[in-house]
Amino acid sequence: MLKRICLSGWMRGMKANPNYLHLKKTVPKERFTLLQGGTRSGKSYSCIYYLIDLCSKHDGIEIDIVRDTFTALKATAWKDFKDVLMQHQLYDPNSHNKTDKIYNLNGNIISYYGADDPGKIHGRSRDVLWVNEANQLDEETVDQLFPRTRHRVIMDYNPSMPTEHWLDNYINDYPPIITTYNDNPHLTKSQINDIERKRNKPYWWAVYGTGERTKPTGVIFNDWAKDKFDDSLPYIYGMDFGYVNDPTTLIKIAVDSRRIYTKELLYKTELSTDNIAEILAGLVDKNDLIVADNAEPRLIAEIQQKGFNIVPCTKGRDSIRLGLVKMMDYQIVSEEDDYNMHKELNNYVWNDRKSNTPIDDYNHLIDALRYGFDELMQDNQFYFA
Repeated sequence: MLKRICLSGWMRGMKANPNYLHLKKTVPKERFTLLQGGTRSGKSYSCIYYLIDLCSKHDGIEIDIVRDTFTALKATAWKDFKDVLMQHQLYDPNSHNKTDKIYNLNGNIISYYGADDPGKIHGRSRDVLWVNEANQLDEETVDQLFPRTRHRVIMDYNPSMPTEHWLDNYINDYPPIITTYNDNPHLTKSQINDIERKRNKPYWWAVYGTGERTKPTGVIFNDWAKDKFDDSLPYIYGMDFGYVNDPTTLIKIAVDSRRIYTKELLYKTELSTDNIAEILAGLVDKNDLIVADNAEPRLIAEIQQKGFNIVPCTKGRDSIRLGLVKMMDYQIVSEEDDYNMHKELNNYVWNDRKSNTPIDDYNHLIDALRYGFDELMQDNQFYFA
């Protein structure tokens, strides 16, 4: 029988890490416990000590530790977990099944794996789940993990994430504790100095220094609002194609002298041509013009054959930069429930501001918007600048 772990090594001057105290207080009562914090705030080690302490008091519990990839998990959370066990003379190699990635601690089964292992994500259940660096997992993955967890979910994360994220639903219902490096009494003076040297980098300091969420620096569209689409204006549709990693998107667009109105209609991965045509049939009139990514001529031709008025966009030299600069003269008005559009507007940033080069991310609806907007601007009756 495993003796209860003495936490004196985790204490300094009778001050325990607030993350650990939050776990002790919250996990017994709540379905979800969230730890939000900056770099070196002690989130992961608090989870490790809490789970070891849990295993010292009980047996027969199934615990899973998950991160976005197994490579990352093995180098961070699981390595730290094993190191703590060894530090307290609790590690037994005979209890460690490295092939199946299972450790038996005091009769409790601890499984550790990455979200890049579909068999583990879709196939097993557990009593307690610890999601390490939860902000790096996608919503589809956690939607598989959470219903298969019988009792408690612990998530730790740093707030280096979009201002619109699946974690928001859990943050609202289960407010996290927010900690910083100042809450970790075990850091050396050199480590603290290394962190505090980044005070002159506003985004880094906000996220990793203070543990707070903030808008990424260099956001392209600063002037946007949530409001109803103006149905009195002439409109057009923009479409961008994706498949596995990127979604296929459709957006409705109208323009007046000051605003670009948008309405998000489609944002979905793994759509075949037949799937797209079926969805379009429920969203647009077949006479309505759809301007789509010209990089997919075969797909456009197949959709045309199904009776839709879809044409390729025109991409000239420097068309991305020129299109974005022109759109920045307008306020973008997006409907209240257009979640993905809001996420892109909050996180589409300049990769190189001097050359007006944007990142190639958070742009699936924005690219579709740009295709349709450029088409509208080619007709003088829509040009109000």
